[in-house]
Amino acid sequence: MSAKIHFYLRTDRPAKDGSVPVYLKFSLSRTQRIKLSTGKNVSLKKEYQKLTKEFIETLPPVKREELYCWDSQKERTIKGCQNWEGINDYLDSEKFRAKQIIIKFELLNRPITLEHFKQAYLKPHASDNFNDYCLKELEKRKHELTEGTYRGIKGQISKINKFKPSLTLGDIDYKFLTLFENHMLKPISEKGLGNMKCSVARTMKVIRALLHIAIKNGDFPKEAYPFKDYRIKHVDPVLTTRDYLEPEDLYKVEQLLSPEKIEILSLGEIKATKRFLLSCYTGLRFADVNGLNRKEHIFGKWIKNSETNEMVYKHYIELRMGKTDTPVFIPLIDRAVNLLNESQNEQVFEIISNQKVNEHLKEICKKAGLNKKLSFHVARHSFATICFLYGIPENVGQKLLGHKNRKFTEVYTHLSKNKLFYEMEKLSRGLNNFEILVEETDGKKSDMKEIMPMLQNLSSEKLDQVKGLLKLLGGDKAA
Repeated sequence: MSAKIHFYLRTDRPAKDGSVPVYLKFSLSRTQRIKLSTGKNVSLKKEYQKLTKEFIETLPPVKREELYCWDSQKERTIKGCQNWEGINDYLDSEKFRAKQIIIKFELLNRPITLEHFKQAYLKPHASDNFNDYCLKELEKRKHELTEGTYRGIKGQISKINKFKPSLTLGDIDYKFLTLFENHMLKPISEKGLGNMKCSVARTMKVIRALLHIAIKNGDFPKEAYPFKDYRIKHVDPVLTTRDYLEPEDLYKVEQLLSPEKIEILSLGEIKATKRFLLSCYTGLRFADVNGLNRKEHIFGKWIKNSETNEMVYKHYIELRMGKTDTPVFIPLIDRAVNLLNESQNEQVFEIISNQKVNEHLKEICKKAGLNKKLSFHVARHSFATICFLYGIPENVGQKLLGHKNRKFTEVYTHLSKNKLFYEMEKLSRGLNNFEILVEETDGKKSDMKEIMPMLQNLSSEKLDQVKGLLKLLGGDKAA
């Protein structure tokens, strides 16, 4: 059985400009043949370029081919076609590559089938370095991305590049994805990255998104898309007490700013503590805290006190979150207002790098006597945890955190801004009184000492609340 390779025009598929694609036909016999796109198009001859797509489709096949800059005998483009020499060079290289596939099977003494040829031919062979290609595409889209998203994707590309610096687009297949996954999951002691499964999933999602771009650009064959076979493993993140602060932990951090202890902090640590606490009180990410502007983001309004019915003036933050571009409206509790009022500068906090703040947070953690690793991610989780403990409903917490989950977006529509003020009062009262206000089914309240021993015997209602907390926190783990 002799294999044959030919190039021909698909004149039955004219584009809007009249051009038609060049296809490769691989034949084993009259009945065994396969047709594959080369990704190249041939234009109409100059004298026919005013013909419409609709008119071309009415012509018989033999007449159609005469309209194009194509030599059917030589199976090459002719002068007059845009980039005709480049297309011919490409077709020569594709013919050589196709023949090499056939020769490889002959040397292995294995009969080649249509499916064998298709898989081998469609496997990406792009020579572009994956790192360079992706960084170039990322820069093109930089204006469409938030700063946090841009940095995150760039970090993931760097992670892939460190694993295999010589990686090309053509190397991205099922085998590579499984090898890279194993490398990320392997412990650091075994020269792996020691990543959690949720981190692996995030990296794979970035690779998938980048391949979608390459496919749209025509630089990666859609048929070779490896995520048809490779499935990203979605894992619900498991939180531990190290991922957030309990009210008593938060109290220890707050005490560092008291007159008795503030002297043990450096000036940089004092500034970092204030930023961290504001995040614990509002759920804002580092970039949003760092960029707070008094005129643009901090406002006030008169509302009716839910207990006394008196009109009171309340402050709030309203901004679009830098990471997700989601609008959020966050009423401020007294402690947050006090922090913000310590300086009347238009820019609430001096701009500082996240790296520097994290260095300060290490020392702050030690001086507060906490056996945890402080970060703004922990502060955000702490806000969500304390909201739950002090009785703020799950859907209100989701809105305050600015989550974009569509499942919750529909629930938010009935929440007025005044309702958010009323709910935040629960957090303010809880922190001031240092008590737990989670409601029981009979309407009674219990303090922390009474609730904690009962965690193993929660009612179905309480279990639903716990599930709500896990959803509330879990939605931010991928942030």
